[in-house]
Amino acid sequence: MRWTPLVAAVLAALACALVPAAAAAADVTSPVTTCDAPVGWQRASFVVHFSATDAGSGVAAIWAAMDDGQPVQVGGPAGGSLEIPAPADHSFDGVHTLRYYSTDVVGNTETAHAAQLRVDTTAPAVSVQAAAGYAGRAVTLSFRVRDRLSPTARELSLVVTDAAGETVATAALGSVSTGERRHARWTPSAPGVYHYAITARDLAGNEAVSTAAPVTVKGLITFTIGRSVRGRPITVTRFGGSGRRLLVVGGVHGNESGAPVARQLVSYLLAHPRALPARIRIDVLACANPDGYARRTRGNARNVDLNRNLPTRNWRRRLDALNEPGAPGLTGGSSPGSEPETRALLALLRGRFDVVVSLHSRGGILDCSGPGARAIGRRMSALSGLPVGKLWYDPYITGSLGRFVPERYGIPIITVELSSSRLGAGMRAALLAAAR
Repeated sequence: MRWTPLVAAVLAALACALVPAAAAAADVTSPVTTCDAPVGWQRASFVVHFSATDAGSGVAAIWAAMDDGQPVQVGGPAGGSLEIPAPADHSFDGVHTLRYYSTDVVGNTETAHAAQLRVDTTAPAVSVQAAAGYAGRAVTLSFRVRDRLSPTARELSLVVTDAAGETVATAALGSVSTGERRHARWTPSAPGVYHYAITARDLAGNEAVSTAAPVTVKGLITFTIGRSVRGRPITVTRFGGSGRRLLVVGGVHGNESGAPVARQLVSYLLAHPRALPARIRIDVLACANPDGYARRTRGNARNVDLNRNLPTRNWRRRLDALNEPGAPGLTGGSSPGSEPETRALLALLRGRFDVVVSLHSRGGILDCSGPGARAIGRRMSALSGLPVGKLWYDPYITGSLGRFVPERYGIPIITVELSSSRLGAGMRAALLAAAR
């Protein structure tokens, strides 16, 4: 059969129309969509770009929805984009879920993908507590970085300025977990007023600078009151400027724990200046017998028990076994106050103290002598756990500091017979309470 030209043209047109329809009817595959959502925290608005492909009928539209919102069309066959806000009022701060997918020409819909978007426009909060300190000694700063969204703060730095605003020290502090209290240290070279500022950045790059209240760094007061038989210096460290005055004497006997505990007290007060009670002055003679301490002997380099060498009414040169139990061969000196170590202590005592505490280690008690001493001893006992009492050989002791102080100056003295060479919190509190 021969077709007329008109019929042939119609049939050709129908054939061309049926090819796409057949192809469309065979497209059961959904499009594939990707986006370039950033991984980390963002502190400014940004754009997420989308692209989609479809091997069948072609991409018709790209859709996106934020959190629980309704999907909106953000693009088509050529791709698309969506701007993510980061308003200055911090109203969009947080972790958001972006859902996105595409549809093709014949209506195949892709299973939605999800991406997390993190927006943080809020700077961290930095708080600093700066302790006062002493020139030449490390000063400890306590600080904390808080941030609602960032688990870590980074690029922390410390800047110390003096009263004139000049930078005197800087330090990189690295990264810290937010919410944790941390510490930094620096050593001032001179007394004065200092300001501390710590800078921190959160994971989005928001920066905060916190300044602590200015603190005063004092000059460390140490002075030499004499020298031992072998020429070793006998030094005192003074804390506080005025008020009720406490003298702590350690290391009268070189083989006891008085010197180590007194030195731990000095270290603690240097590191914690605010632990010093208000209107209190504490002088610490950490080691009254440096030669004996060096040799780990009870007496000094001339075998004199310095705690039998004080000029009391009952001083004795010769010490019997009951006066000096367990330490034969020692004497009370050639005369009262004959030893250079004793003379140094006597000169110090003329500075007029309100209370004296002498540190020893034999009986595990608090021996209280002088007016008001038992009240102080009971207060110290409650804190330290040591009972108030007397050594069994107390009636035989001659020329001791425990007798000299109330006899000459009429003030209380507490002889602490330590039970440990470690200055625990209880004993530390007891020693500070003695000054009150």
